[in-house]
Amino acid sequence: MKERKRKKLARKHIVLIEWTVLAAMAVSVVVAAVFFLRGRLSRPQQPAEQTTEESAAQTETAMPKNTYLFSFAGDCTIGSLLEWQGGLDVDFQSVVGDNYAYPLSGVKDIFAADDLTVVNLEGTFTGSVNAVEKPYRFKADPAYVRVLTEGGVDAVSLANNHSGDFGAEGKQDTADALDSAGILHTDAGNPLIRTMEGGLKVGIVSYNTVDNYSGEAAWRAGVKEDIDTCKGAGCSLIIGFMHWGTVEYLTEPEAWEVQLAHDMADWGCDLIVGGHAHILQRMEYYGDVPIFYSLGNFCFGGNTDPDDKDSVIVQAEYTWADGTAKRSGLKVIPCEISSRMDRNDYCPTVCAEGSADYERVLKKLEWKEP
Repeated sequence: MKERKRKKLARKHIVLIEWTVLAAMAVSVVVAAVFFLRGRLSRPQQPAEQTTEESAAQTETAMPKNTYLFSFAGDCTIGSLLEWQGGLDVDFQSVVGDNYAYPLSGVKDIFAADDLTVVNLEGTFTGSVNAVEKPYRFKADPAYVRVLTEGGVDAVSLANNHSGDFGAEGKQDTADALDSAGILHTDAGNPLIRTMEGGLKVGIVSYNTVDNYSGEAAWRAGVKEDIDTCKGAGCSLIIGFMHWGTVEYLTEPEAWEVQLAHDMADWGCDLIVGGHAHILQRMEYYGDVPIFYSLGNFCFGGNTDPDDKDSVIVQAEYTWADGTAKRSGLKVIPCEISSRMDRNDYCPTVCAEGSADYERVLKKLEWKEP
């Protein structure tokens, strides 16, 4: 009897110990869970997994932008002669209609991938019928500004001999259309000064010598003044976008143009591009400054079938650090102003690398690697 009591009492002790151990374990689990949750809540939540692409994208986003790509193309007449409109089925408006994305569809991807695309807008966006008395007057409805926006163009020069074809009214209509579309513009006495994402401040100086009848001294004074304006605004990069020459279709720039370009480089320009000849002219380096005397036509509604359809896009890359912009790349992209050779379809097209067209454009430019 006593033995049975002793064994029963021992079993009670064992059960009590087991329950005590289980209780302690339960308490430990609860305490550990509390600390775990508290730690999770106090830390920023991270994604369970992160791909290499996501990690690279975040790193790129975190790094400040300091490299910039600029594209330049030649004469763009987004419209046609006043006399052609409504009576010619192969002029710009008749071919394009309201398909505003069509004209620059062959180069849009190039322009969309850079930081700033600039062309020479040689014509007007206006409904005015008050044309000035001169041989050639170009215009299009202001709706055609969408050719630029849908083609990836960011800025235009109005410093040329056709932006005033419909007088002050037409020029104001054009500026209003550009402003409404968010297209930047530059003109003589009004350089385009823009601070890019990341902090680089760029100035673009444009000047039209063709309609400036005051002579070379006035051209030089006006250009230098605009370059000085860019310097005074703190521009680390200054680009000249000129409309110059007294005779069209010259294959070689005139001596005074060469001298003016060299002076512009001495005054502070880092790159100079030009136009008005309607054909390509050579390029050169003056010191470290690239000079392209004429980029030729580009998206050009001023001629339904020009004999010379060669054109080019100039792309310059600059790296900005410690307040200084240094050219880190320069290339040219040979183009034809039309996707067909029997007439002008107003759709600039990139030449296939190594093709006869490609090599011909490089030869005309006398292209030299930087």
